[in-house]
Amino acid sequence: MLIATTPALEGKKILEYKGAVFAQVVKGFALGQGFLDGWRAMGGERSKGHEELIAAIRAEALEELKREAKVLGANAIVGLIIDLDTATLRERPMMLAKVAGTAVVVE
Repeated sequence: MLIATTPALEGKKILEYKGAVFAQVVKGFALGQGFLDGWRAMGGERSKGHEELIAAIRAEALEELKREAKVLGANAIVGLIIDLDTATLRERPMMLAKVAGTAVVVE
């Protein structure tokens, strides 16, 4: 499935707009890993655990978005928006990925 942040796909004609699609993923990370990565980040190092978690939840949210678009009969998504955030739920650190776009049929 083609996905673009732009409102159109170069070289493709949008034949039909199927509607907006949304997906979200919320995942916690191991307290020990979060603690170690936090200390590394404070020392100016990259937080590999956080980077891997962000990549994983972003990929999972995009897969869910594709499934939502397929249910509507779309073969592409345009206008993709990805919002990554952190939160604390019940005193547990969480990473959030929210994605949205417009499901379309292109030729």
